[in-house]
Amino acid sequence: RIRYDKLMYLVWKSYLPLSLCYICFFVGLKIFVLY
Repeated sequence: RIRYDKLMYLVWKSYLPLSLCYICFFVGLKIFVLY
């Protein structure tokens, strides 16, 4: 149980910056296309 929670925590920690980077890139691309 504890090991599984730790694994999920590590996966979330590594996934969160990637998704934030993707969202920022998508928003920037949309702004670049609009202007």
